[in-house]
Order: sequence, then structure tokens, then C-alpha cells
Amino acid sequence: MTPFIFLARSIIIFISLSLSALAYEATNIQLLYSDGFNGDAFVYDTVDGKKSTITFEHYRTWSLGDLYMFVDLMDGKKLDGNTSFELYSEIAPRFSFSKMTDAAVSLGIFTDFYLATQINQGNDYQALLLGLGTDIRVPGFAFTTLNVYWKSENIANDTFQVTAAYQTTELFHLHLEGFIDVTSRTVNTQNQLLWDVGSFVTKIDDLYAGTEWLYYDHNNNGTSAHTNVWQLMLKYRF
Repeated sequence: MTPFIFLARSIIIFISLSLSALAYEATNIQLLYSDGFNGDAFVYDTVDGKKSTITFEHYRTWSLGDLYMFVDLMDGKKLDGNTSFELYSEIAPRFSFSKMTDAAVSLGIFTDFYLATQINQGNDYQALLLGLGTDIRVPGFAFTTLNVYWKSENIANDTFQVTAAYQTTELFHLHLEGFIDVTSRTVNTQNQLLWDVGSFVTKIDDLYAGTEWLYYDHNNNGTSAHTNVWQLMLKYRF
């Protein structure tokens, strides 16, 4: 058993034992498609530019913090010409200093601070991240978070990672949400513009339609890769 798998199982078991104090949870499933994956980034691009993705996304608060996770199931012939189906997941538990100390740990617009952890798992990829995080109060945003990690992965040297995520409040039934990851080697951002279709269809609540902009840039030791693509998407929250 690798250290990554051992730590992942340990965190999942620990969190499962703590979920009795669950305060909030949100789950959604997303369908995305584009024929514009024509860049040279092996992690995203395909031979013919076509790729379909099903994403399961979940967030919840728990007795010692919060938990964000997602699973991507992707179908599209990758640049090696062999792989067409790929599974990728991330699980990111954070441990709130306010909840662990039973005292309000905040500073101005920073409403809480966290010990932030994350485990990433792909077909041939593993990464473990450990650092600090915070929630930030920003007018017009439902939430904004910022995490700073030290990242250890099985394909490259250790590095830092800064991750920011956000969601705006709705305006005219539209909102933005997304994230950006920055390391010493890569910039990776995905941003969604979504329209609340459910607000116009009385029998279908929590259905959103829109587009996602995905940008990825990698530079390391003289090698580079880049992709820049728009995807059509549907999101259903339940």
C-alpha cells in the first residue's frame, strides 16, 4: 500500500466518523462536451479535439471543518492514441481552527483558517497536498476560498500550489464559479458561466446550463504544454 493510498483511506475513515455533526451539504452532476481540445497538453487534449466529461461534485461541512471532492469520467482519445477513457478524482478535507479550538479564529475579511489537505488520483497519477487555507468574505460572492499547499506528486519534483475557488451570487439568474491552481510549473483554471434554467421550468429545479472555459499552461525544464478551450455544459444540483 503506497503512502498516498494509506493517507487517503485514513482521512476518509476519520471524516466518516465525524460526519454526525453535518451542518450543510451540496451535490451536483455535470455534463460537459467540446471539440476544441486541440492543444498539446497530454493531461487534457485529444487526437481529434473531442472530449466528453461527466463530473460528480460534492461539498459538505462536518464537525471539524469541511470537505470538497469531485470525480471526473472523461471519454476522448488522448494524444498517445491509446487511452480513451480516464478517471480522475480529488478529495480535499480541511480542518477548521475555529471548530477544533471551539473559538472564533478570524481576521477581518478572513472568516476562518484551516489546515488544508488534498489527495489527487488519476489513471497513472497521484499527488498529496498539505498546507493552510482560509475563507474570505467578498461582497457579491457566495463564497471565496484560498489554500496554499506543499505538493508531492509521483511524476515530478515537489512544489507549491496556490488554489483559489469562488462562486458569485446570482444576477439575472446567472452566476460565475470556478477555480485556479498555480504551481511553479503550471497554471490551471476552469471557470463556469451558468444560467439557472430551473427558475424558468417549474418541474425542474436546480438545473443550470452554460459554458466552461478551461485554460492550462505547463512549463518545466524546457518542456511546455498548453490548452485553451470552451466547453458546453449542463449541471444538476441535488
